[in-house]
Formats: sequence, C-alpha cells, structure tokens
Amino acid sequence: MSAPALSTGVKPPLVQSGEYIFGDTPTFRQILQQIDLVAPTNYSVIIYGESGSGKEAIAQEIHKRSKRKGKPFVAIDCGALSKELAGSELFGHEKGSFTGALNQKIGSFELANSGTIFLDEVANLSYDIQVSLLRVVQERKMRRVGGTKDIELDVRIIIASNEKLWDATRKGKFREDLYHRFNEFSIDVPPLRQRPDDIMLFANHFLQQTNAELGKYVTRYSAEVESIFKSYVWYGNLRELKNVIKRATLLTDGEQVEASSLPFEISHFNKLQFDKQPEPAAVHTVPNTIDDLTETPRTISETTLKGASIDAEYEMILRALKKVNFNKSKAAKLLNIDRKTLYNKMKQYQEFNNQ
Repeated sequence: MSAPALSTGVKPPLVQSGEYIFGDTPTFRQILQQIDLVAPTNYSVIIYGESGSGKEAIAQEIHKRSKRKGKPFVAIDCGALSKELAGSELFGHEKGSFTGALNQKIGSFELANSGTIFLDEVANLSYDIQVSLLRVVQERKMRRVGGTKDIELDVRIIIASNEKLWDATRKGKFREDLYHRFNEFSIDVPPLRQRPDDIMLFANHFLQQTNAELGKYVTRYSAEVESIFKSYVWYGNLRELKNVIKRATLLTDGEQVEASSLPFEISHFNKLQFDKQPEPAAVHTVPNTIDDLTETPRTISETTLKGASIDAEYEMILRALKKVNFNKSKAAKLLNIDRKTLYNKMKQYQEFNNQ
C-alpha cells in the first residue's frame, strides 16, 4: 500500500531530496537561494549546523544542481574515522604499506574523482591528515598511503562542522591555512528549535516515509501531539524528530498518532522544565522510598563517568516525579531532599545535557 497523502493544511514541500525536504518557509528559501548561487561553481563550501540538522542533504542538493550531477557523490563522517586509518580511508593505500594492508585500497577522494566529496565534522581530523588534505586542496593531487605516484584529482570538496571553524583554528584544533582554503562559501543551517514553522512539515514527511516502510496507514497527528512537537526543544534536530515519529507510528494502531505513543520525556517535556519558582510545600504525605517504582526511562547520556552519575540521579528523580504526578514538593520528600536541591539537580542535568 502506498503512503497516504496527509491533509494537514501544511504547504507542500518545494523540493524533495531523498529523505530531506525543502519547504516554503523563509529559512528554506534563503538556503535554496544560497544553493542555487554556489552550485554551478566549483567553490568549496562549508556547511555549519548541529548534528542531525540535514547538512549532508544540503551537500547532496548542491551536487545535484552542479555541473557534476551524475558523477560520484561520496560522503565521509570524519568523526567516525580512527586516527590510524583516516589516511587510508580518505586517500587509499598500497599493498603492504602497513600491517594489515593485504591489498591495494582505493580511498574516498579517488572514488569521488570528477564528482563531489563531502567531509562531515571535518574538524575531527588529526593534524597529519589536515596536512595531507591541504596538499589535495592546493595542488589537486594526492598519494595513497605508502605510494610514490601522484594521482591527479578533480574533486569538489564540501565540508561540514557543528562548530565554527574559525573558532577551531583559534583553539588549535584546525589549521588556519586549510580553513582559508575551504572558506570560499558557507551556509548556516539553523537548528530545528529555531524553525518552529518547519516542524510539522518534516513531521508529516517522516510520517509518510514511515508509513511506506511499515505498510501502515497513519494519516495524522492529534492536536495534542502537534502542540507537543511545537513546544519541545529538539536538541537532536531532524534525526531526533524522525526517530520519534518512527517509534510513534509503529505503536499507533489507528490512523492518528496520540501522545501516548511518544517517548515519556517528550510527551511530558513541559512538566519536566525546572525554570519556574518552586511550588509551595505540599501537605500530603508520600512513601519514604522508591523501591516499588518499576518504570525506568531511557538513559540519555552515558558518555562519561560524570554523565553516567548525573543520568542515574535523573532517572531516580524522574521516577519519583511520575509516582507523584509531577508534584515537585512530593517528589523532593519522596527522595528525602528539599525542593531547592531537587531544582538544582534538574538544572545541573539540563546544563550538562546541553553542553
């Protein structure tokens, strides 16, 4: 069954590019104008934006509107490249050039020859790789690791970063000469939380995609879900929104997505905000322990020991809040802390999670 057309009053997209769409909003119109300007040139382009904001899709759109359309488009996540193997992945290697190099390998730049290469999170590349990259940009030549022969390159380079590369150069993370070579044109992609008019446009697009993937016929969102989507702060941008909709569509039995199908921390987002003054002390008594609480929300960050500790506290606080229907005074008493400490703990979590 094909995906249903959604009738929500949202304007249809102007351009659909794979999993990404460009809608009729001021932000999209400005980005499309910039793409139209730079695409026919051979300029290098820097795309700035947070993780999950659609930088690769914009790079693909530049490629599709360029003279290199129909030629290779190769995307590399530089943040996923190990320091030891980055050179081999980007430039290839000759057989026997290092331990484990059992065969010759063609690198990403060679694969992209005559087309476009997209280097995401380029600031994560090591200094040595940046030196090799500078030669590619300056001379349009490269050598495979362990090789002695120069390979001519005709590749357009588009890079992306979630931090301003000029700031990275001042911190010593990125070569200034390489930055100036790349900085022929730049495009800024605002985070989804700064584009509220785009949220339902993407939400409907992702719903259509998920319907097609699952063979379902979910046609709309409830008014409550739309309100939640528009008030939630999408720190994970489009990637987070898409994953939420995939989950909600899978859990939906009828034709309408309800709030009960959303992750708890999203459907109860407003109740979990601690930016208001503490409530007056409650007069009701509550249990002294939380051993009987069985629901455990997902852990949001466990990347460091500090993060794991903060997440553990957050889980306990969230379980207590759910138990007492989000009465913060009752939750504090349940946790055997005062209300001020509860607020400080939640603010600490929010600050850590937004770093």
